[in-house]
Amino acid sequence: MKTDLQFEGMGFTTPSYSLIDLFTRAERGELQLPDFQREYIWNTDRVRTLITSVLRGYPIGSFLALDTRNSPVRFRPRPLAGLQVEGVEPGLLLLDGQQRLTSLYHAFKGEGVIPTVDYLGEPIARRFFVDVRGAVASDPMPVESVFSVDLDGNVRSHFGPEIEGGINSREDMLRHGVIPVSLLMWKEGNDLLIDMAACTEDEGMRAAVKRFQNEVLRWLPAYDVPVIRVDRNTSQVGVGQIFAHANSAGLQMDVFELLTAMFANQDPGFKLAEHWAGVEKQLRQYPALDRVGRIEYLRSLALLITARKGQATGHRGDILTISLDDYRAHSDEVTRAYLQAAEFLADRRILSVDQVPYSSQLVPLATILARLAEHPGALDEDRARDRLNRWFWSGVFGELYGAHAPTIRAGLDVQEVTPWVLGHTDEEPRTVADAEFKESRLLNATEESGVFRGLFSLLMARGARDWRTGKEFSRETFEELQPSFHTVFSPAFCAGIGAEGALAHSALNRTPMGRRTEVVIEENEPKRYLPRLQSKSLLDDHEFDAVIEGHEISPQHLLSSNWDAFLEDRRERFVALIEYSMGKPVIRDVVGALGQPTGSQRGHATMADPVDVSEHTEHTEHTEHADQDTDHSED
Repeated sequence: MKTDLQFEGMGFTTPSYSLIDLFTRAERGELQLPDFQREYIWNTDRVRTLITSVLRGYPIGSFLALDTRNSPVRFRPRPLAGLQVEGVEPGLLLLDGQQRLTSLYHAFKGEGVIPTVDYLGEPIARRFFVDVRGAVASDPMPVESVFSVDLDGNVRSHFGPEIEGGINSREDMLRHGVIPVSLLMWKEGNDLLIDMAACTEDEGMRAAVKRFQNEVLRWLPAYDVPVIRVDRNTSQVGVGQIFAHANSAGLQMDVFELLTAMFANQDPGFKLAEHWAGVEKQLRQYPALDRVGRIEYLRSLALLITARKGQATGHRGDILTISLDDYRAHSDEVTRAYLQAAEFLADRRILSVDQVPYSSQLVPLATILARLAEHPGALDEDRARDRLNRWFWSGVFGELYGAHAPTIRAGLDVQEVTPWVLGHTDEEPRTVADAEFKESRLLNATEESGVFRGLFSLLMARGARDWRTGKEFSRETFEELQPSFHTVFSPAFCAGIGAEGALAHSALNRTPMGRRTEVVIEENEPKRYLPRLQSKSLLDDHEFDAVIEGHEISPQHLLSSNWDAFLEDRRERFVALIEYSMGKPVIRDVVGALGQPTGSQRGHATMADPVDVSEHTEHTEHTEHADQDTDHSED
């Protein structure tokens, strides 16, 4: 072993180890894996590429290990796959590099049999060989010169040599000029090459063996791999952050798995996965919580614990500082808070996961509700409920949880919204203060946006009723009605009158409708389908008009199929609705009459002016799809 670099005071060193040294340490149990590491799963192509890189003398990246000598055991150790080590406390725990080291160990040691998977992920066993002549035919060594065989000796690699009958004996190897990778570092490999050259009369083969010995075999035992060795005195927080970022082999380590290992070390009888299964069963009673998984749950737990100690933070490193005692003390609170959050959503007619504007906002919502539960009756007052509503709708219509760094915002919200709702301060939380809504979002927000979903739910929460049945959209009628945010004027009708396609599909032309109501409407214009719906609803004219008004729509505009008047009226109604929800004015950045056909004459605008309608109907913002991947990658 040689040390290339040492960074004093920085908590790590960077020694290099030969592969033979690493293999020996693994066999003795000095080098093991933490129990949270996933099983070995590399496929044959990745293994072959790795072996080829080593034989070419190319670097394969560094390993990452935690020095555990003479220090308390933080994680249960386990040996590399295929090794048996009993009763040995490791001096190093391999945090990153398991797949590479396991592949190389089995390829270069013993029989060379690697328990791997094929391209379909099915388990198989393979041995790897090198075609000696092919390996030195060009520089660098061709990848196809390394090939795999099954346990019957049959060549299984694409572009491997054609060997009838397979490779089942030393004689087969000598006859076909191939050598097992498992012999290359050892005396038996050199002996095989000597015999290979001696038993052939092919001068080209003899020259190939000589080149292979000089260019590959001679230096292979000295092949080094740098190992970042984390100091055993590194704090728990530091170790947690290192674990969370260690994924150079392409297998992201899940903080849940890491926490599972930590808890098992504190109490072998506690199974985090079993406890989570019980929690998840409760959460799944509410479909709106279907995107709340174990990581989101732990993030809320971390936010709650850190908020009670000072500053609320919910990064991955904060999750990894949760002790088993902390988990046991606070998990029931967080579970109850998520169930309360589901009720909060249901009151706003958000009843399915597809209706949730931003699932990432549910993390701070549950945590805030847990903090408010410390003050019984906190939400009995109108002002407290209004403030919580303003925060929620500010996050939705401001699209602040569809942007970057939602974990940072979540921490700030837990810290700032709780005292504001309780009336301990009148200073608005940053989410409320930062939120702004531009009128143009009514034109270009798509079905995936928080704006679209927010308006859908808000209309139902304010009492919108189904046009066919006259029933309110509620948790009691949700399954029966199966509502969607459907177009009022069909896209076909809009196309027929020359209306812009973007406006025809915009939120302005949408309203909650039951599935059977949609069937009645089909592609008809409003003045044709409304009489049919009214007859099925058994409502008189006054009652049916009231139902239409409940959707923030003027009945007269629909009964006359007046697209232009409908758009202008709905535009003002939606602006007023959003202003009321956010408690601040909407930015009126759209000029011109919305219903004008594409290409109609409009005034000219400067860069300082509000933008033209046609510009905004062609534009969508980056926040539309941000919630498709909640903030697992943000740290």
